Amino acid sequence: MASFTLYLDETGARHPDRASGLPARSDWFAMGGILVRQEDKVEAKQRRDDIAGKWGVTSPFHMTDMINERSKFSWLGRLTQRERDSFWAEYREFLADVPVIGIGCVIDRAGYRARGYVKKHEDRWLLCRSAFDIVVERSVKYALSKGRQLNVVFESDVAMNPVIEGYFRNLKENGLEFDKSNSGKYQPLSREDFQVTLTSIENSPKENRLLQIADSYIYAIARRGYDKKFDVYRRLIDAKRIIDCLLTKDEVPALGVKYYCFDR
Repeated sequence: MASFTLYLDETGARHPDRASGLPARSDWFAMGGILVRQEDKVEAKQRRDDIAGKWGVTSPFHMTDMINERSKFSWLGRLTQRERDSFWAEYREFLADVPVIGIGCVIDRAGYRARGYVKKHEDRWLLCRSAFDIVVERSVKYALSKGRQLNVVFESDVAMNPVIEGYFRNLKENGLEFDKSNSGKYQPLSREDFQVTLTSIENSPKENRLLQIADSYIYAIARRGYDKKFDVYRRLIDAKRIIDCLLTKDEVPALGVKYYCFDR
């Protein structure tokens, strides 16, 4: 059976009560990235290699380092403004042209705390548990709508690998565990849907080329919650690379990008 792969990355602080270092107006935790059809993987990887080769990039693309011109991307800060503009214009076009679909769940950490979820869920419900369940469930829904199965690849973190893999097993075995009185309007899937559609999960290092694309996508999706004029996100919308662009208005609440606890 044909499949999608969900390349999953995260941005922000996953602990709801731990300082993130971000200003309150943009204090997010987000998990998500890209859905890629199995037949599009070769092209997506080649497009990533093409832009890396053109600009002499030998380290993994990492959006926060790129924007802040630090670490392996400090060289961006030494470019002229014209060169810098040229790089970002080409990088936006690369992200817009690569054959993938952006998807994610973005949680406003201040809103999460204001709702009392920290005390209610305690350690069992780190922000990444909520975000993982939401983004994987929506990816499963989309895969089902296209007659495909879904496997998951996420960026390796030795401490978190067994935790994330445990979230996956729990979804496959038990389905969603959200409060049914609150989640019913989102048309949650049954346990059987997860068992039929979810196939496998694996962790991969940040050198994985498709995970690097996922990193840029989830950053853009998260930042859009606080900055609707963010140019990378707007270019992805223009190119219809965000899942919301592929859905009807009625489908977006249950299948589209989820902005969670943003109602404050």
